[in-house]
Amino acid sequence: MENMISIADRFLSIDEEEKDVWKVKDDLAADWCLDKIRESKAEYNRLEAVSKAKIQQIQELLKKEKEKADREIGFFESKLREYFETVETQDTKTLKKYKLPSGELKLKKPQAIFKYNKKKLSEVADKYENMQEYVKIKKDFDWAGFKNNLIISDGNIINKNTGEIVEIDGLSIEEKPEDFKVEVE
Repeated sequence: MENMISIADRFLSIDEEEKDVWKVKDDLAADWCLDKIRESKAEYNRLEAVSKAKIQQIQELLKKEKEKADREIGFFESKLREYFETVETQDTKTLKKYKLPSGELKLKKPQAIFKYNKKKLSEVADKYENMQEYVKIKKDFDWAGFKNNLIISDGNIINKNTGEIVEIDGLSIEEKPEDFKVEVE
């Protein structure tokens, strides 16, 4: 085993061309590789746990600072609102404002807005002929139904019902490469 460790140490510190020379030649070497993978994953998991704890610590500190800033901002905004009520403002249809050298105080006037439920409005529109112009009919392709009639054979798309090769714009095949995985217990 000592020999494998020295080989691995050498392997991990050499350039890419030389890595191709070293090969796993037996079960013992393969099992040793799995041990190295397990150790690497464990080290990464340890660093990840420490990092997440540090991130959590920083987020808690940031949350406390935000709460402090929000309280301070809220205090000063309430004092500015009190002051705003005592000065003469520029008024528009939707806004009152007061300019200062460092910024503006603005008060948006209340406005009525539409609240709606499209599904219910659609149901109502079905009952009234004068609302039919507001109903949209959505056209959509039934991919799931179409796909059920297709198979892939020898790099071609075949219609199962007719046996014909399907060649249409908007439909193609993408070959996914094989995926080798190593599982460590």
